[in-house]
Amino acid sequence: MQAEAYFQFMNPLIFLLFAAGFFCIHAIRPSRAVLLLALSYVVGAAAFIVDIFAQAGLHLIGSIPITAIYAGTAMLFSAALTLHYRGHAPWRLFGSVLAAHMAVYSWCYLTFGYGWGSSLAANFGCGVIFGLGLFLIRKHMPRKIDKAVFWLCAVGAFQCFARPLLVAYFSGGMTAETFDLPVFLMVLQFVVGACAVVLGMTLLVAFSSEIVSDLEQRSATDRLSGLLNRRGFEEAAEPIFEAGGGKDGFITVILVDIDHFKRLNDAKGHAFGDMVIAEMGALLGQYADYGRFAGRIGGEEFAMLLVGEPLDAARDVAEAIRRDFAALRVDNGDADAGAYRVTASFGVAMRQPGEALRELMTRADEALYLAKAKGRNQIACETDIMVHKLRTVSDGASAERRKFRDAALSA
Repeated sequence: MQAEAYFQFMNPLIFLLFAAGFFCIHAIRPSRAVLLLALSYVVGAAAFIVDIFAQAGLHLIGSIPITAIYAGTAMLFSAALTLHYRGHAPWRLFGSVLAAHMAVYSWCYLTFGYGWGSSLAANFGCGVIFGLGLFLIRKHMPRKIDKAVFWLCAVGAFQCFARPLLVAYFSGGMTAETFDLPVFLMVLQFVVGACAVVLGMTLLVAFSSEIVSDLEQRSATDRLSGLLNRRGFEEAAEPIFEAGGGKDGFITVILVDIDHFKRLNDAKGHAFGDMVIAEMGALLGQYADYGRFAGRIGGEEFAMLLVGEPLDAARDVAEAIRRDFAALRVDNGDADAGAYRVTASFGVAMRQPGEALRELMTRADEALYLAKAKGRNQIACETDIMVHKLRTVSDGASAERRKFRDAALSA
């Protein structure tokens, strides 16, 4: 075996290292797409190995099977990307293109032998398979790293067409005399190896960043309600407060507290309490759109932040949630007891200029306390607090006047 052949083993080694990396990612977060990607690198390494042995005179398999392995690598890789970014892979379409590619290559090889014709057919076919995958995922690349993956794959697909043509051009044309197999394969090894390294590293970064984002999302999510937890709610609110609430400047908050929850939890059991929490979480999740997000900030306490909606609009949203929740019947699984009606109280407040989230939540909590004091299953706004205070002062003054009048009359 020639000395340069040992250097050529770097490519399959690199392929296997990337395959190991993708297998590790699959072990951390199982994914069929990542598993297919790892398999594509394994198959690619196998293709390089048998090709290297063939160059050294050790023909383990024929040229057509070797080309099929290279094409299989391209198909597995493209299918993996399609499965990851679109959620499904059109296997029949990929299989049909692969079969057509092998039919064309086999005809060229059996008719003209190993030369420019069969080499162009082999490379062009892989380019078509890569191009098909790119066409399928072109509208499903939301992040910058995903767009980087797309364009690097586009470069990889383009080199399948450009590389053999450039080799032919610099070799003096496509004739039997100018076809130099060692040169052709050396360029193949170098270019494909370089593309595989850059693309493999980018894909590892893309998949790893998804794992990190998933872990961050889990750390900010309450598992029982499916909403943000207190930390996630505060982190989501921070940039909104820094931006001032958008073009209208309105930021309102709705605080929700399930009525008599502790008593229900003790009487009906923790499983029933969990079902009530889950029902409230599902209901708030239905209303948490168009500039709204909700979180569970305590045991039976919830909050919803509304951006761009004034106090009256937030009160209407709270009323809709209160009505829908009161209409629910929560079943604890006891056929004899039946389903239970559970209610909630709401406090609504709107942010004042320069006010922090903590201050806004405090005023909404005062409104919530008023709603509970008035009998629960009600809504109270911050404006109701002022009315209540004025009424209390007025009632106190009236009582003092009556007391003074009664004292005067008795005298």
